[in-house]
Parts: sequence; structure tokens; C-alpha cells
Amino acid sequence: MKTSRKSAKKIKQKSKILNKIIIVALLFIFALFSYRYISSRPAEYKQIIPKKYILKDFDELCNQIESSYMNLPQTKKYKDTDFLSMKPNFKSKIKLECGRKRDELTTEEVYNLYNDILKKLYDSNVKVADKYTFNKILHQENSNQILNNLSIKRYSNLVEELPAKTFRAYSIDNYKDALYVKVSDFDSVDIQKDAIIFKNILQTNKKKNKIIIDLRDNDSENLEYAINVIIKPLLKSDINVDFKVANKTQPLIDKKVLNNNGISFKTTEDLSNVTINDNQKNIKYITNFNLSLKKSEEQKCDIFILQNKNTKNSADFVCQIANRTKFATTVGEATSGYGLNIVHTYKSLPNIGLIVEYPLGQGLNEDGSTNEEVGTIPSIKLDDNSEMVKLLLQRVN
Repeated sequence: MKTSRKSAKKIKQKSKILNKIIIVALLFIFALFSYRYISSRPAEYKQIIPKKYILKDFDELCNQIESSYMNLPQTKKYKDTDFLSMKPNFKSKIKLECGRKRDELTTEEVYNLYNDILKKLYDSNVKVADKYTFNKILHQENSNQILNNLSIKRYSNLVEELPAKTFRAYSIDNYKDALYVKVSDFDSVDIQKDAIIFKNILQTNKKKNKIIIDLRDNDSENLEYAINVIIKPLLKSDINVDFKVANKTQPLIDKKVLNNNGISFKTTEDLSNVTINDNQKNIKYITNFNLSLKKSEEQKCDIFILQNKNTKNSADFVCQIANRTKFATTVGEATSGYGLNIVHTYKSLPNIGLIVEYPLGQGLNEDGSTNEEVGTIPSIKLDDNSEMVKLLLQRVN
């Protein structure tokens, strides 16, 4: 009898202990799920950004670069920089900067800090978008797929710094039968005004039978400027040209911007006609672009475009179109490329609302090589120096 009582007592004690363990376990599970739920919720907007959100969104920024940005192999190969392996150092830098400001930073401080880190990719096209770019995104038809609820509030704190640049072109009459025009950048705010200036320069020099457009050291990103100010007035006939961009992920493209500039596109998963090299193993999609332009003037001159290793982005686009359509002859050195990659991807960071901007994919040259790696090869090779124009005229006269 005593034995049965003792057994019952032991069973009761074990049951109490088991119940306590179950309650503790349930409390732990509840706490864990509550923490994960709270941690996964989007951050509420605050003017001053806590360190935890700065670090969390930096992880997201790196994830975006790893999953969608295609030029990491080129950065590693030519700049000897493995950006993703440097992530712990970058996070230490973020912690250090936050520590100086009581573990929280202003919107502008985070904007500058992220962009300073992104310079290690050696690609000016990868950056945190400024307010000027944000305002352009607001007018895109797919803006609701790009912006999250924090973006509008966050960008209200940033100052819109418009590029206060004007058309920088210099007409030189030192050459008997040639007009020389140096175009330093395409970043003027007033494209229509610059188009009139450029057109007037061409018209006042109609007696010349050669036009030399100098795009050396021009790394501008304005595609609309390249097409409407530079290419159109130089055409002798209508042009219709195709080019390809390779992507890791399905691209999100704003049709309105491209259609307004004579560009149509189609994205496909058919890679049968694409030569895949070692740096393109992650290609899943090909976007086929078509540029169709009508001539704006009856251009009769022979056109020459000077380029060098610092010619990049939209200036490289002009050189690519010149080579493919023969509306002009390219002269000089191979460019730095990035001209065919005409569309950028924008992603809002979930906890801060700042927008990461980077190229859609990799442009493919006519021979299948990567435009970002090879650049655009000139039709006439000449060393980049102060005598290039004279040497060119000696060769073509």
C-alpha cells in the first residue's frame, strides 16, 4: 500500500515537472515567434535611423547585388576586389560610423555611407538613388513595384541636387574642311535647349565636309541626351538596329521611357543564339532591344567619333550605334563599355526606404563578348593624345 502511494507521488511529481517543462517550452516558442514576427515587420518611419536597420538593410543591399548584379566577376578580375567577401569589413565600418552618432544616423548620413561603400564595385552605375532619380521613378508606370511605404517619407528628407550643367561644346575652325566638336558630358538638365545649340553648331558649319565629335573622357549616363541631341542630327538615313542584354533575373522595365526614345524590347529565356562565356554562367534571360530612329536633317558630312578608355555609359552607346549602323566612324581606343546596358533596376530597401540602383544586366557586343569587359572597339585605332585630330585628318584626307 505504501509502495503504491510512493509510486503515485513520484508520478505526480514527474507530471508537475513535465508540465513545467512544457509550459517553459511553449513560452520559449511563443517568445521566439514573437521576436521573429516583430523583427520581420517593416520598420516604422523615423527621421533618425537606428543602427539595427542600417545593418539589416545593408544585408539586403548585398543580397540584391549577389542575386541580380552581373559584373562582380569583372570587378574581381580587373580591380582585384571581391566585394562580397569584404562584407564583414563594410559592416564594421557601419558600426563604427553609428557608434560615433549614438548608434543612429540621419537619412543623408546613411545615403552617403552606403554610396561610399558601393564605390568598391568601381561602377558608377551602382549606387543609392538620389532624390532626382526618385522623382523620375515616381512618374514611371511601374513605380508601385519599386517603391515601398517608407520611400516617399525617406526621400522627403533628401535635398534634390539637380546637375547644374550646360552643354560644353567647342567649335574649332583650325581645320580647313572639318568641324570639331568636343562634348564633355550629356548631363545637362535642359536637353531640348542643348539639342538646339548642337543643331545650330552643325548648321553654321555646313561648308565643312567632315564632322569630328569628341567623346573622349565622357562617361555620362543620360540615354535620352545621347539619342536626341547627338545621334539624331548626325544621321544620313533612318536607322534600325538590334542589341542584346543578358540578365540573371527577370527584368522590370519601364516601357514609356524607352518608347519615347525609339526603343522597343522583348525579354526571352531562349539562350540558344547566345555564346556563354565563363563570366556569363548565371544568364537566365536575354532582352532583345531595338532602336529605330528617323533622320532629322539631311546630313551629308562624313562623321567621325573620337573615343578612349574613359568613354563610358551613354557615350559608349553612341559609339556602339555608330559601329553597328555606320552612321559614323569611331576613332581612337577601346571604350570602357556599359553603353548597351541602357536600363537600370531599382529596389527599395525594406527598413529604410532608400532605393538601390544598378544596371539591369550585361550588354552583349555583336561578337557575343561582354560590353562591360571588352568595351567598343574603334573602326580606326589611334593612340589617345593631343595630335589625334591631326592624325585622323591626315589619314582620311
